Amino acid sequence: MNTYVVPLVLAISSLPAFIAAALIGRSARATRPDGGRGGGPALARLMLLVGFAILAGAAGLLWAGDNETRRLAVIIAMVLAVNGLGLALIFGLGRKRNRRP
Repeated sequence: MNTYVVPLVLAISSLPAFIAAALIGRSARATRPDGGRGGGPALARLMLLVGFAILAGAAGLLWAGDNETRRLAVIIAMVLAVNGLGLALIFGLGRKRNRRP
C-alpha cells in the first residue's frame, strides 16, 4: 500500500499543470483575430510538458519501488526536467514581455 501512495499523490499533483495548459491554450485561441487553431502557444505546450514530466516521475517512482538507487535517479531526473521546463517557461514569459508592439 505505501509503495503506491507517493506515485499516486505525484500523479494527482500533475493535474494543475494540465489544467493551466488547457486554460492558456483556450485564452490564446480566444484572442486570435482570425479564430484559427494552428496549434497552441508555446507556453501552453511547456505547461503540458511539465505535466507529462511529473507523470513520468510518478511512473518512474512506481517502477523504482523500494530500490533506493532507482528512486534517487528518478527523483533527480524529475527535478531536473521540471525545473528546466520551468526555466524555459519563465524565459518564454520574459521574452514575450520584452517585445514591443
